Amino acid sequence: MKTVVITGCSAGVGRATALLLDRVGWQVFAIVRRQKDAYDLESAAIGPLKAVLADVTDREQLFAAAAAISKECGEHGLDGLICNAGAGGAGPLEFAPVDELTKPIDSSLYGSIFSAQAFLPLLRKAKGRIINVTSGSNLLNMPLASTYPAAKYALELISRQLQAEVRQFGVSVIVVDPGRVKSRMTMSAKEQNDQARAKLPPEAIELYGDMLGKLDRLVGSVVGSGKDPEIVAQAYLTALTDRKPKAFYNVGTDTKVLRVIGRWAPRWVLDTMTTRILERGGKDNTSDSATRR
Repeated sequence: MKTVVITGCSAGVGRATALLLDRVGWQVFAIVRRQKDAYDLESAAIGPLKAVLADVTDREQLFAAAAAISKECGEHGLDGLICNAGAGGAGPLEFAPVDELTKPIDSSLYGSIFSAQAFLPLLRKAKGRIINVTSGSNLLNMPLASTYPAAKYALELISRQLQAEVRQFGVSVIVVDPGRVKSRMTMSAKEQNDQARAKLPPEAIELYGDMLGKLDRLVGSVVGSGKDPEIVAQAYLTALTDRKPKAFYNVGTDTKVLRVIGRWAPRWVLDTMTTRILERGGKDNTSDSATRR
């Protein structure tokens, strides 16, 4: 039986991936933060899925989870690690509270690094694969949404560096860009944006009011939009099982278009796209990758 650890399984893509891999016969170890989510996920599974409590921003918790999972995997080791957990952040950098600055970086970047550190001994045994999750938003200069794409930009670089280090062990590091997805992050985007706004001082509202208004419209446009989580789950499965895995997978036309534009278009074209996205409230299809998970 193939074995996999998936982080961020409480909802959205993580939950869909855990249940899909469980259905097709994998031994799934699903990382969640709350006991209620663990119970709900195990109740929905039809196979031997096991939910494990851990916060990916807490390195000690991840290593404790790895020790428990190691007893289950035995000598076989771990065939896959999907670092799906992530969080967004918003607001002008000048006034950003510490938690809005660190939340996306702690969960997306350090959470993925800590997960790799904790599970690489098991991945070496099975010559497994690590999947890190990025976002096309790092190709655009999106005002008031700086820390999330910054974390994803850094994660893409870290993934390349990690691949160079672990290739010798037969371990593959794969980056997946899911594009815009109907998940907890997009469904609760307005609530998260309102909470971030409430932390800003009056001076920030006065100085950045026009830009904040455009962000409000953009956030409102993404709620409930995007591809179904099951589509991304299937892409994760493909990345885990392809005989010759690619280093990078795009999920859907939205991500492919943005990646091509980001690679070949001059900077002024990307800046014009950003302006258009904000002015039109996110209605441009090429903006889908800019509001990931």
